[in-house]
Amino acid sequence: MKPTSDDLKKIRFFDNYSDKQLDTIVRMSSVKEFRVKEILFEQYDELSEVYVLFEGSLSLGISLAREKRIHLGTIEEGQLFSWSAVFSPFISTAWVMALAPAKVISIDAKKLNKEIEKDCDFGFKTMSKIAQTISRRLSDTRFQLMNQMTL
Repeated sequence: MKPTSDDLKKIRFFDNYSDKQLDTIVRMSSVKEFRVKEILFEQYDELSEVYVLFEGSLSLGISLAREKRIHLGTIEEGQLFSWSAVFSPFISTAWVMALAPAKVISIDAKKLNKEIEKDCDFGFKTMSKIAQTISRRLSDTRFQLMNQMTL
């Protein structure tokens, strides 16, 4: 299933993109659906798609030795995740699991990177949004890890 430009306009991550830029994203995207408790990807998986949550709720976490999983936060509608697909070596830094039935916009990372290189305005907007996502995740991760250490 393909998303539409109107679908993207409802998603916070795509605020400030022009109609032409949204059409470009639509051409490189699809919609994927996940069931409750379905793992979207594991930590250390190679990623080829960037995801933005369209509907539902997702858990984000890291795995430690002896199969211990630590929940670091909840991905909410409109948030980007799997940003590692944009940067070499394209390896996931966390796992993601559906907490509720979920729909995600799946963007082909190779096509996205080509567009980032080709269109400076598009590239700046996209990389700024990815940087903001990484910054928030780093802050959330620190907070969750400090909480884990006090248990």
